[in-house]
Amino acid sequence: MSAEKNQDVTKDLTKIAPINDESAYLQKQLIEMQLEIAKAQLEELKLTKTEKSLHIQELRSTIADRETKQRQAQMDRESQGRTFAQSAAADRQRQAMCTHKKGGIVSARNIQALQTGGNGAQYAVIKHQMINGDMWVRCQRCAKTWSPPLKINFFFRPDERGVLIAVAPQDGTFNQGLFDQAVREYDEAKRFNTNNTPSASVQCRFSKWVKGADGQWFEADASDDYRQTLASTNLR
Repeated sequence: MSAEKNQDVTKDLTKIAPINDESAYLQKQLIEMQLEIAKAQLEELKLTKTEKSLHIQELRSTIADRETKQRQAQMDRESQGRTFAQSAAADRQRQAMCTHKKGGIVSARNIQALQTGGNGAQYAVIKHQMINGDMWVRCQRCAKTWSPPLKINFFFRPDERGVLIAVAPQDGTFNQGLFDQAVREYDEAKRFNTNNTPSASVQCRFSKWVKGADGQWFEADASDDYRQTLASTNLR
């Protein structure tokens, strides 16, 4: 090979060398970038996993709190039911001893007749006609009130001792026997003979619009809705 050819080859190699160096540098940069991307993706996956784990923990905590609140609410209802049942039992016991009648002898040493009733022919009751036309009756001696019984008040469940306690409809079972008994007592109270003059409210008719099965709206009686608003009311 001539000297001129050797010089040409040397020049070509000199040109190729920088190209190879630049290519290697670029490849190195590309690998480093790919490595950084892989690291970022791995970090993102870790964060996503951590976020999901925290979300699951929050959901579990929320569900546990909700279940605790539901159990507490049920326990509160049962406790209130027992309290109401005890109070109602005490009232029933006292009212069962009352004759609801006028008369009787009262002295400074004995005022029992004021609580247990007298022995007269007339009943010591007041009668009041509510705004919807229902007649309510109240004994002036023992404060017992007779009003149209509502089925919503006759849902019970037994406690740990087997004693029936009043509860919300969704928590108990309707007692038809006690409801029928209350209806009979209410009808009897309305017939109590008394010379007291009944009182009355302005009379109103309660109605509501109801959508029928055929899709048409019609006006329906809403007396039961009014009665339910007074479900826990008496004339004390």
